[in-house]
Amino acid sequence: MGYPARTCYGLGSFPGRACEGRRAQLILLATPARLCALSAQFRVKRILLVALVLFGVVSLIKQFKRAPRFSSAPSTLQVERLGGDGAVLHEEFDPRQAPYLALYHGASWCLPCQAFSPRLAKFYHDANKDKRRFQLLMVNYDRSEEGMVGYMRQHKMEFPAVMRHEAGAWGASTGDGIPNLVIIDTTSGKVVVSSFDGSNYQGCDKPLGVLLSVIAQGHP
Repeated sequence: MGYPARTCYGLGSFPGRACEGRRAQLILLATPARLCALSAQFRVKRILLVALVLFGVVSLIKQFKRAPRFSSAPSTLQVERLGGDGAVLHEEFDPRQAPYLALYHGASWCLPCQAFSPRLAKFYHDANKDKRRFQLLMVNYDRSEEGMVGYMRQHKMEFPAVMRHEAGAWGASTGDGIPNLVIIDTTSGKVVVSSFDGSNYQGCDKPLGVLLSVIAQGHP
């Protein structure tokens, strides 16, 4: 008894049993290739998933990066200050002499620093420093001491400065960019506020406002 001919999914017309056999043979031949294709797709998806997870972890680390603590920083620093005639004075600086220390991270080659420096210099010149509620120190990122001194003279900075590589633990920053104004509680060594909120840069206005509050009322 014969079997009716039928189309085997576009493979041509075969007798019934021949068609079933041909189908099985093609499925067996196609299975390894299909498995390889699925395996490759799975590997790609797994790589993408791992990449996304790593990106998320790095973002979280940056977002919740622990702020530097200055409780174990040295008790003195060798700094430079401009005298009344513009001459450079070398002094010993006690970072904990006042309840709050403002660290200004900046450099002459940084255009945003150049924009902010006149405001900071005027703020310090006008501030009431008699009550010794705060101190201001520049941590300088220029490539040479001459560059730092030129920057100080350009904006008539009356506060002391130190090259970053000579600042030791006091040169620690809260972010990867400048200008960065960092306000420190010198009793605890904790950062009160800075130009960075986690990994987000928020500028120098907020920490400068905190300094104004310190001058006015003795605390932020």
